Amino acid sequence: MAIQQDEKIRFAGDVSIDKIEIISLNGFGQDITNQVTGVEIYEDMFSPFISGIIVLKETLDYINLFPLIGEEYVNIKIHTPSFTDKDSIIDDQFVIYKVSNRIQTGDRNMAYELHFISRESLVDINKKVSRAYEGKISDIVQDIVTSKPHGLESTKTLNIEETRNGSKFVSNYWSPIKNINYVSETAQSPNGSPSYIFFENRTGFNFVSLNNLYDKQIRQNFTSDGFMRTINKDGSSDRDIEQEYKRIIDISIPVVYDYIERSQLGMYASKKISHDLVTKKYKVSNYDMRQDFDDYKHQNKYSAVSSSAILRPSMLHINTNRHYGLFNGYKDATNQGTIQQRLSLIKQAESTKVQITVPGRTDYTVGDRITLKLNKFNAIKSTDLEEDIIDNIFSGSYIISSINHVINREKHECYMEIIKDSFIVDFNNGGVR
Repeated sequence: MAIQQDEKIRFAGDVSIDKIEIISLNGFGQDITNQVTGVEIYEDMFSPFISGIIVLKETLDYINLFPLIGEEYVNIKIHTPSFTDKDSIIDDQFVIYKVSNRIQTGDRNMAYELHFISRESLVDINKKVSRAYEGKISDIVQDIVTSKPHGLESTKTLNIEETRNGSKFVSNYWSPIKNINYVSETAQSPNGSPSYIFFENRTGFNFVSLNNLYDKQIRQNFTSDGFMRTINKDGSSDRDIEQEYKRIIDISIPVVYDYIERSQLGMYASKKISHDLVTKKYKVSNYDMRQDFDDYKHQNKYSAVSSSAILRPSMLHINTNRHYGLFNGYKDATNQGTIQQRLSLIKQAESTKVQITVPGRTDYTVGDRITLKLNKFNAIKSTDLEEDIIDNIFSGSYIISSINHVINREKHECYMEIIKDSFIVDFNNGGVR
């Protein structure tokens, strides 16, 4: 988003800790903002809830004052100066589920950490549901998230991508999240993509396919080029905070690729043998990721493998059961029809994984789409065009799969894990765009 001038922002990574307040079990509230030395807020696209840590240094002995016994809440409000949109502000209530690392730092000074997590996680821990569900899968998920008797009892914004298929199953004393994970395995988007995931981010809870995320607007364009200031024609320089936000502080790539792991987890290909005890039949299905690459949306134009790659269905054998006619109106309610594509699409999504550190903004959240532009490490010639110096392997469009907002009194930094499923170059054409 563009920076507004209604509030002064000093530099990229500037932050305002507006309020951090502990609510005790009897409703007593205590503002601890001045005692907070640091806050970390963690989001993960493959995890259902937001969590984090507050680091406190105080002299009032809050542990005995409240007391802190595991029944407290914390209200957190933090924003980037000049970013005033609702979705750009961290403003929520969490459960304090753990106190750790209590250290005496002076005669009457204590430092310790408060660990917090979304309130819905407490509901999930305390509910084991025994009932039948039937209907369109997106409607089932909405009921599980919002229902008081059987669900997470959430009032947060819920972003659900409508599914084209339905399901019927019996929850065998499963938690609400386990029920959602179960139906996610069979959910298909309107174009047939079986890649639904459920996660919480800044905007609320999300039940969407990877196709949905790949179609989002770009949140930020990150690059690594040593930019410092904008140089004017007269030789003077100006600070350009918007440009500073685009710069990468640090970057690392723990694993460039792992052929063996991809093979074992079903990204490339698989063989499925399904058995049906009712019809006394079995079916063998072979899957190759190259066959349906063009049927679904991707972050970039070209596949992560070439047409000459060594991919055999025998890489992964999957044995599964069919239950024909187990429920009236449903020929088969198992995941045997989606398991191969789902395994491949989920693994493709994170086939390229990069870790970056950037100046923090409170509007960054998991599920956002960003671009990464890196240059090759080889020597640059004066005759080289821009496309000649671009790193074609790691540049391109990514999704933020996890983010750790690390905030203290001085600055805000975001540690991101970003993932992509495809490339900006065609490996069938010698790596040319």
